[in-house]
Amino acid sequence: MTPARTRALIIGVMAIPLAAGVLWLHALPPAHGPDEEAHLEYVRALATDRQFPALRFTHGGGWSEGHQPPLYYTVAAVASAAVGVDWSLRWLSLLMAVGSVVAYYGIARRLLPGAPVSSAVMAASAGLLPMFSFLSVSVNNGALVQLLVALALFVGVDPTRWDGRRGVGAAALVGGAILSKFSALFLLPYTVLAWVRLVTERRLSPSRCLALTGKLLLVVAVVAGWWFWRNWLLYGDVFGWSQQMAASPTLVRRERVSPEYLYAVTVELWRSLWAAFGPSARQTAGPSVYILVTMVAGVGAAGLVSSRWDGRLGRWAGAVFGGAIVSFLGWPLAVPWFSARMPAVGGVPVKLALLCVVAGLLIAGMGPIRWRPNASARREIALLGLAFLLLLAGVYRYNLDFPQPQGRFLLPCAPALVFFIHLGWIAIVGWRRRWFVLLSGLALAVGANLAALTHYEG
Repeated sequence: MTPARTRALIIGVMAIPLAAGVLWLHALPPAHGPDEEAHLEYVRALATDRQFPALRFTHGGGWSEGHQPPLYYTVAAVASAAVGVDWSLRWLSLLMAVGSVVAYYGIARRLLPGAPVSSAVMAASAGLLPMFSFLSVSVNNGALVQLLVALALFVGVDPTRWDGRRGVGAAALVGGAILSKFSALFLLPYTVLAWVRLVTERRLSPSRCLALTGKLLLVVAVVAGWWFWRNWLLYGDVFGWSQQMAASPTLVRRERVSPEYLYAVTVELWRSLWAAFGPSARQTAGPSVYILVTMVAGVGAAGLVSSRWDGRLGRWAGAVFGGAIVSFLGWPLAVPWFSARMPAVGGVPVKLALLCVVAGLLIAGMGPIRWRPNASARREIALLGLAFLLLLAGVYRYNLDFPQPQGRFLLPCAPALVFFIHLGWIAIVGWRRRWFVLLSGLALAVGANLAALTHYEG
């Protein structure tokens, strides 16, 4: 294929998430995004009153989002001079989403070096998650934090990319992401831990690691530190959480965090990551959809883990890991689904049986691994995994105070999940058959996106 045709094909594939976003833009009624009216009121406060709103639930509207960092709202207020402070600002969110998909492509290129079209297909699949499209056409700060996190992950942690002014720009991306949404704070430990790993590998000196960390913290303090100081002066804590709990009766700190609660949070995060639309996230998919998604993800996870180690031990580790994912996330959805058809099904024995059956199926299906990522790609996989785990830890920390297990909080690192599933399946079927995996993943993403759009109730 000629370079010109390759570029045209890449552009065509990458345009699919944009086309889906335009469809969602015209189908989504006003105020159907998460807290969309409140976010719009925040923008209006900046555009008309020229001041940041303080967090007060008694006023309603944007005051209930007054604790949110201001970068997205400032950008939207500037854009409102051209489009107005209304639902036209959704186009701004869609533009940010397009930028996110382009950054996903850059990340995928490091996972699949020398395969630009394959990378484009993986990036487009990540940009076609139904929840990604849903949030990409809503007035909310999630659109900007997704973009800046994607750019920060694309820039990466290679010390050579942090030299001179480039390092200031990279650190500014981290600071900008934090100034967009507090969930982006995971980028700080992510970057520092990645550099510490380079020190242990003797690819970075301890003194250089300290210098890079100092530059990162200094730039982030300049870019975003003032907002934390402002919250401390207003509310007595840097996040404004105490004011949230004092002002809203629905936000109550849990006195005891039980394993059952953490498990329920896990299942709900997984469920709402794939489908939770409309006001109060009242529209979801059926249990069979989640079972299918969990099975696909479990097999992909098994393949990815197995590709890390040679021999039968690696395949067993992958099979057990994949089976555990399917059982852990699948049985709260599978058991009610089976019980509705077979009333005798239920209880702990059924859950254990499901675990054994799934693990057995995965082990039986785990033949020789036919493709393994090279050392460079494995490092990138580890970095993406670290980013996702740190973001997930932050979401859990938030849910210790506020019972809001919403999967959309994980969307800044959702491409990690999509890429891992693709890579795991490619490891199983082989590099020459990768197009079966990539095109199947893209078709599933397009089908799920259009199905969610078609069944959306305005």
